[in-house]
Amino acid sequence: MVDQAQLKAAEKKLDQQLRKIRKLTGSDSERDRDAARKRRLRAAGREVIIPPVADPERRARLEANDEEWLAYYCGDLFWYDFTGQQRAMIEAIRHAIRYGGDQSLAASRGEGKTKLFERMLLKHSLSGEVTFAVLFAATGSAAQDSLQSIRDTIETNDKLYDDYPEVCVPVRALENTPNRAHYQTVTGKRIDNGKPYEQVPSRFAWCGHEIVFPRVPGSPSKGAIIATRGLDAAVRGLNKNSRRVQVAGIDDPDTEETVRSEDQAHKLEERIDRAIAGLGGQQRSVARVMLSTIQRRECVSAWYTDPSKKPSWKGKRFRFLLKKPDREDLWDEYVQLRQLNHQTTDEEGNFTDPNARGAHNFYLENREAMDAGAEVANPHRFDAQELPDGSQLEVSALQRYYNEVARIGPEAVASEYDNDPPEETGPIESGITAHRIQRQVNGYPRRVVPPGCTVVTQGIDVRKIALHYVVRAWRPGATGFTIHYDVQEVRGTIRGSDEGVEHAIIRALEERKSDLESNPYTTEDGEIVPVVSTLVDAGWKTPAIYHFCKLAGKGWWPAMGFGKSNGCVKAAFNMPSKDSATRRSGQDWFLTYQREPKVWLVACNADGWKSWEHARWLTDPSQPGSMTLWGKTSGGKRLSDDEQKHFAYSKHLTAEVEVEEVVKGILQRSWKSKSDNNHYLDASYLCDVAANMAGIRLLGGTGRTAVKADSRPSLADLAKGRT
Repeated sequence: MVDQAQLKAAEKKLDQQLRKIRKLTGSDSERDRDAARKRRLRAAGREVIIPPVADPERRARLEANDEEWLAYYCGDLFWYDFTGQQRAMIEAIRHAIRYGGDQSLAASRGEGKTKLFERMLLKHSLSGEVTFAVLFAATGSAAQDSLQSIRDTIETNDKLYDDYPEVCVPVRALENTPNRAHYQTVTGKRIDNGKPYEQVPSRFAWCGHEIVFPRVPGSPSKGAIIATRGLDAAVRGLNKNSRRVQVAGIDDPDTEETVRSEDQAHKLEERIDRAIAGLGGQQRSVARVMLSTIQRRECVSAWYTDPSKKPSWKGKRFRFLLKKPDREDLWDEYVQLRQLNHQTTDEEGNFTDPNARGAHNFYLENREAMDAGAEVANPHRFDAQELPDGSQLEVSALQRYYNEVARIGPEAVASEYDNDPPEETGPIESGITAHRIQRQVNGYPRRVVPPGCTVVTQGIDVRKIALHYVVRAWRPGATGFTIHYDVQEVRGTIRGSDEGVEHAIIRALEERKSDLESNPYTTEDGEIVPVVSTLVDAGWKTPAIYHFCKLAGKGWWPAMGFGKSNGCVKAAFNMPSKDSATRRSGQDWFLTYQREPKVWLVACNADGWKSWEHARWLTDPSQPGSMTLWGKTSGGKRLSDDEQKHFAYSKHLTAEVEVEEVVKGILQRSWKSKSDNNHYLDASYLCDVAANMAGIRLLGGTGRTAVKADSRPSLADLAKGRT
């Protein structure tokens, strides 16, 4: 290549000679000189000198291996050894580019599939294997984000700049002014044979819905196109200058609409099977690769990764958690600790210690046992951020997995991370949703008893590390107001052991009782309204609960729920045929006297009262018999601050749902568990039973066991018989 200094010197000498000629001929004017100067500046601004490839051998060697190419040129994204599912994605894209066909892979959320897809298309476009590729995203905005990501890589990646100067140098020369590409010229030596070229128009495009690579002589990627489109727009007719699409990448096709609506899902399926499939040429069909995460069993991503439904797509599904740990009980305790850290609130409902490290320390102390038997797909997937105290935010991918279980629930993790959503076909659910409960607010402040309420009750669910309690105010006709719910920490328990648990639970209950006395619930006018009845779940650590309730006195009752929803298949709920000295009947509950501790136990029909609980939330808030939460609404589509605070509570209440299905011609009802985090649900239905014991009844009762009102003993009578 001619040296730049020599060219500039020759230009200067030529300019001086021209000036002498103009003076002799009389044609040298200031205007002519200025015009000539501007022409030279414009020409200099249009011309881009393309340097040679920094290391041709390295470029050729890396292009022969996709993984090595990605690791070297995109090391900021792929800094660790590729996982099994990442290698499968790389292989699927490579196979589609070279041999055509279809491939569908369901990868874990956050596994980098979009970035991997974008860089693979870039790599094979730069090497000349792909002349026209389209990356489809669920929406147009998501598609534009992908195209911008590819642009940014070419504009800023110095390693690509060194080894692919025929693309990166002309692009950087635009200096964020895409219009310059229309009149830019390039000068240099061809990459393929080394012959020089001068001032050749690069004629490329660097804005809009696609990028066209610079047309540099000898460049393998000369004129290659990478386009992006949203699946929510028309996709037919995507061809440029009679060039047909070679590869169509489909990235996370599902939207909220296609996940919720089967009709919308089938419309998307038709777009993929017909419109996108028709983008290829006459001699070769377009190769399609779908990378997704399964949100439901009946959604587009699920259909295309199911070989029985779409065999030609060769569907594969990958999990985050390949093998479960041996000690799932320790992880259950970890999840409870993690949730407790994020559920402790102050009087205004704000988290008091969102960064508490109790769960983290528990994992560090028991890590060897908790890690045993477990296997994750990507051991690098955790946040190693160092905190001010010197500890790490997370120390393993397994911890990250269970942090997500605590944050969004096991059902969502099964879908988003393991591509194994819960079974949905068959039984019909009641229709209760967490979102509906979350938005059913009444406008009253927290802890305030609304006007017209005559009874306040409390239900408490007992666990090793926490008490979940719910407090409700009731109007006649079973119109309920959830005025308070929270977590009372059980202090003094030993992690991984039951030693001292009974005493710790009793202390926690005493603290809750003391708090009720010192910080009572009031009306808006400040009038104190006492809690008349509290039911404490005695299904676990029963003697401790009996002991506390006996000492607590009037209004505190141990309670047990019986039914299939509580896992009591053999010990089903059976109402006594008649009352006796040791049994008193109520409405789907009865009292049974425990002679040894000398205490009355409230036995509840768990299935019946959970159904009654859900029915309250499904009742319009303007009608009698409805249930609402404290707080204000936003009045629009977005959740208010109060509604957002009710997320965890609402998820607990829908952790179990009642379903119906026809079995041998007979309609049967059963309970379906969606999550183990049902503690507020248990506390809530115990709160309902306590209200019924205090005289709160819905017209027609729970619809299960008919008991005359006058046959229900009064609280005063029951209190007398407890000792």
